[in-house]
Amino acid sequence: MSDSVHSELSLNPAPTIEVWTFGQEGHRVLVADNVLNNPETLRAAAIEAAFAAPPSTSKYPGLMASLPDGYLSLLQHVLRQPLVDIFGMRPNLKLQAYGFMGLATIARDQMTPAQAAPHTDTHRLDSFASVHYFSLIPSGGTAFYRHKATGFELITPTRNDKFRHVRQQEVAAGLDPREAYEEIVYVEPHFNRLILYRAGQLHSARLDTYEGLSIDPAHGRLTANLFFNTES
Repeated sequence: MSDSVHSELSLNPAPTIEVWTFGQEGHRVLVADNVLNNPETLRAAAIEAAFAAPPSTSKYPGLMASLPDGYLSLLQHVLRQPLVDIFGMRPNLKLQAYGFMGLATIARDQMTPAQAAPHTDTHRLDSFASVHYFSLIPSGGTAFYRHKATGFELITPTRNDKFRHVRQQEVAAGLDPREAYEEIVYVEPHFNRLILYRAGQLHSARLDTYEGLSIDPAHGRLTANLFFNTES
């Protein structure tokens, strides 16, 4: 990103912010609209980025590119207080972050079983994730789930072993991922909307069809994805 574009990147001082409480366990997701003053500038920079296949260790159903300059530091700074106030993160916790621009290109019927199933980004405590939507045509919002057999909505270190064991049994039995989980809340993907949630929350992009998916970032499902205090 050029210096002029970098200097233009700024936050809206008065975004619309809601905190949704959902599920039987009463977890939260922050939903913020009109986050950036100039989302078109960041979108234009992202469209010019070099998208490529994700690392072999990633299950992301599409392509990835580097974040535009300044975005990570800007969001890392502004999201620290909501992490404390809404999610109970320790105020003095060192906040480490990384992320990528995402371009989803694979619909559910072409995904691997691991891609199609709701997932977590980590089961570590004090770990969080955000998705910032930059598609002009809404496509593929984010859904959160409950695992039916265990009742878990958030996977924590104490729950992880049981969850993995039950899931292995379900996979071995050939249970369709869509039958193993119950959707409990869905967030629509409005342009310049950002959501923030615990990284251990069971979630998935709702990519049921190819509508809105493209290998062209100018026309596809373009998002900025951040991860806080998770392993890169």
